[in-house]
Amino acid sequence: RIDEIPDSLLAGLSIGPAEVYRNTQAYFVIYDSESDVLNVARDNEKLKQLAPYDVVVTCQATSERYHDYDFISRYFRPANGGDEDPVTGSIHTGLAPLWAKRLAKNELVAYQASSRGGVLDCTVADDRVLISGNAVQYLTGFITVEE
Repeated sequence: RIDEIPDSLLAGLSIGPAEVYRNTQAYFVIYDSESDVLNVARDNEKLKQLAPYDVVVTCQATSERYHDYDFISRYFRPANGGDEDPVTGSIHTGLAPLWAKRLAKNELVAYQASSRGGVLDCTVADDRVLISGNAVQYLTGFITVEE
């Protein structure tokens, strides 16, 4: 958890956070409601100033609309050359332990609420996070590593 929230993070999101955490990948902005996560607007130019950190906004899922999930999120990547990522396994390696601790459970179902959206099943097991779900295959190929 961080107590001194960067000005560019506060200015880069249209809705102020309830809490903010940070790991090696991103700032984790905790909101009190799903409507905040769904409706937050961002200023990518201001969020770029947070480089190398990205920004994920999240909250506990509590409404009837999201009753099948434990938490929802959206992931913004302007600091690393992207926009809003559709569904992101890597950010859930940070989200799952955070919500596992808060909800006192190690098996969680997450919904990333991008325009495409996606469901991730997350299991927190000691120092590992196991993530599964359905994926959209976009590439088939081979990689050759030369020694």
